[in-house]
Order: sequence, then C-alpha cells, then structure tokens
Amino acid sequence: MSAATDPDYFFVYGTLRSDIPSSMSKFLGRRARRIGPAAATGYLIDLGGYPGFVVGEGTVRGELFTIKPEQAEETWQLLDAYEGVTGRAEEEYRRDTVAVRVAGRSEDFPAGDTVMAQTYVYQQPVGGRQVIPDGDYPRFYAGNPAHQKFTGH
Repeated sequence: MSAATDPDYFFVYGTLRSDIPSSMSKFLGRRARRIGPAAATGYLIDLGGYPGFVVGEGTVRGELFTIKPEQAEETWQLLDAYEGVTGRAEEEYRRDTVAVRVAGRSEDFPAGDTVMAQTYVYQQPVGGRQVIPDGDYPRFYAGNPAHQKFTGH
C-alpha cells in the first residue's frame, strides 16, 4: 500500500460526484481529471438537500479527482465558495485532508492504494441527522426529491 500525497487530489462524495447532475459536478469535470472510484472512512448524513461527510466509523463511497495544476488556485477558491468554507468554526464544513482508498484500478494507482486527498468535512454537531445508508450518496439522491431540487433536477 502506498500513501501518495498531493495537495490537488480531491475526494468527492456528494453533489460534486460525476454521477450527480449538478452544475458544480460539471464544473469539476472541466477543472479536474477523474481518477476513479474511491472510499474514505466515515459516514454521510442528510443535511436537507445535500450530504455531509463525518469522520468516524463506516465507509463513504465517492470518487477521486486530481485538480488541473494550471487552474488549481482558482478551482479551490470556487469550490470553497460553493461549500461555504472561509475557515470560521461556525461554518458547516472545513476543507481537510483524509486518507482515501482507491476502489478500482486506474492508470494512476492500483486498487487498494491509499491517497491523501482534500475533501469537505462536516464540522457541526450531528445529533438527530439521518445517516445516508452505506455511505452511498447517488443511491440516496435517486429517491430523494429534496436533494434533486437542490441540484436543480
């Protein structure tokens, strides 16, 4: 198992995934290269129209991307703005580095490799929030009109 580290690896688990029809997933598709399926340790909660990643027990299924270097600074600024991240403790999210397991073979990594990647971590109390089953947002999204409305679909 290797532990690659690059500040421009990005793990997505919610509305930024390529299989979720949102304008921001399309934006990311233009600004980053999809490496493939990946998973991180934690769980997802329902925040009403979108998910939140919580570090803890469980598995969150998602995708690993690498941000295009020539657009990295601007891309991170726009992603931070979308997620409402400015560094204040009262915000829903913070951008943090997590260990991500590559779930399928890619041209970059063999399956099972570990990559340190940026992601958005929910940083508020979790009490009373519904856990998204199996850490699998697309399946939850498909049956949830509130989430579809949030992405405009």
